[in-house]
This record gives sequence, C-alpha cells and structure tokens, in this order.
Amino acid sequence: NTCAVMHKLKSAQRDKVRQFISFTNTSERTAIHCLSQHDWRLDIATDNYFADSDRYYRDTRVAVDKRKLNQLFDRYKDSGEEDKILAEGVGRFCEDLRLDPTSKAVLIIAWKFHAATQCEFTRKEFVDGLSELGCDSIDKLKAKLPSLETDLRDAAKFKDFYQFTFMFARTPGQKGLGKLHIVNVDCMIFHKYSNLWNVGEFL
Repeated sequence: NTCAVMHKLKSAQRDKVRQFISFTNTSERTAIHCLSQHDWRLDIATDNYFADSDRYYRDTRVAVDKRKLNQLFDRYKDSGEEDKILAEGVGRFCEDLRLDPTSKAVLIIAWKFHAATQCEFTRKEFVDGLSELGCDSIDKLKAKLPSLETDLRDAAKFKDFYQFTFMFARTPGQKGLGKLHIVNVDCMIFHKYSNLWNVGEFL
C-alpha cells in the first residue's frame, strides 16, 4: 500500500517524493522506488528517471484498444487515402483537441507520433503514437496533453525534440503549417530550454 509506505517516510523524504512527482508527473509508487534506488538524492534520481524511465516505472501500463484507435484514425483520414490523415483531417483532429494547429502542443504530438511529414499522419504513426501515450480516445489525449511537456525537462529528450522540429520544418508537407511558423516555434522552445544542454554540441 503506497499510502502506508508514504506514512513511514521521514518528512524530508515525503517532500522529495512530492518534488519528484512534480518534476516527472509520475506516481508515488514510482517516485519512492526511484528515489530509494539513489539514496534519496532528488537530482540524481530525477536525472536517472528521465534517462531510463522504464527501469523505474512501477505502475501498470495503460492498455489501449487498437480497434478504437483505428476507428479514431478513420474519423480523420483523407477520403482518397486509406492510410493517411492529411491537412484537413489534421485540422479536425486539432479542433477536437481544442488546439491551434500551429501551437507547440501539436508539434509535441507530432514528435510523440514520430511523424515524418508536416500536417500528415500515417495510420502507423497515429496508432503507434497513441498506443505509446496510452490513449485510445480524444478525451484521454486531452487529459494527457498537460504532461507531455514533462519529457522536455530531460536534456537528451529535449535535444531529440529540438532536432525533430528542425528536420520537420524541412519536410515538404501539406498546406496549413508553414515552415516559418515551425522555425518561430523552434526558436521559442530553444530560448525556453536552452539551459538544458550545450548548443555548440550540434548546432
């Protein structure tokens, strides 16, 4: 019982558990396990969690219904493409999520989906991406959105995201999300998180 374990912890340890959860958006069970593995050193535990979250994850993975995911994909797919959601469908997808198509949140979703082309999702990208996020409905993805930025606190993952946006802006894509806007978002993200790594390493 996690509550019982929390009760047995020292005040300073409970405070570190709360901070760890705030930083990583994980559960108490995962936080306690990771911190205990690193002698309750919050900075080291957090760094190691972001470097290999699967190693410390102690909660049941959310099962998704692949049938629902394919039905969701079919709702947005292009009428002339069996396995692609094009610009119009992406627009409807964003509307259902109540997101501006040019927002950073949509760019993060594209990153999580490993999307290869602007304003386009293949069936595999869409289904696999939502499966990894543990979401099989729009409502579940909406609920997940606030936590998606958490990964960017890890320097390695942020570097991967930043490089993704750079390459994503160079793909031809469909009308709707211009390269100039992606570059602007890219710059905004860089200025917010540039303290996480040495820019000279890959720019």
